[in-house]
Amino acid sequence: MESAIFGLIGVALGAILAVAREWWFQNRRNKKEAEYLSILVSCELERYAAHCADVVGDEGWPDEAGCSSAGVKAPKFEPQSVGVEWKSLPAGLMYEVLDFPYKAELAAQKVSAAFDYSATPPDYSEGFEERQLQYACLGLAALELATKLRNHVGIAPRDIGEWNPAEYMRRHKAEIELRRKARASKYEIERELVHS
Repeated sequence: MESAIFGLIGVALGAILAVAREWWFQNRRNKKEAEYLSILVSCELERYAAHCADVVGDEGWPDEAGCSSAGVKAPKFEPQSVGVEWKSLPAGLMYEVLDFPYKAELAAQKVSAAFDYSATPPDYSEGFEERQLQYACLGLAALELATKLRNHVGIAPRDIGEWNPAEYMRRHKAEIELRRKARASKYEIERELVHS
């Protein structure tokens, strides 16, 4: 009888150890996959943000007809094309990364609407201003998301060197918002003068 009990205890202990070992290996594998994903995707987001900074600096180039057109192509971020195990991220962070292309799509629609409905030739300044604002916002959001990914797995921030794309985009965004606020105030004053 005692040998049967010891046999059962041995089988149970063996099963528990096997499950614990499997859990430990799976946990290590998930951690490594999360680290790889975070490194790879944060690098892609930082590259995307650098391209956004290029768009922010694009004020248009005159074409042969004298009308301004974009000199810098809009960047693309396609996280689904990155071969990583997305389930290794927490759901909220995974959603932010995978939802980012939709945010870029909405920004592109705003830019398109500005060029179609409010920008006037030949310089289309209203369209370029909206484009610069939208891509400054996207670039800053991409850098913030890259920071969240790095923090999730405990990776130190990138050394940015002398040129800081985040500061560049923040400065341009603030300038655009200030210009818009001044235009809105001017419009409000003019409207009050007409109605008085």
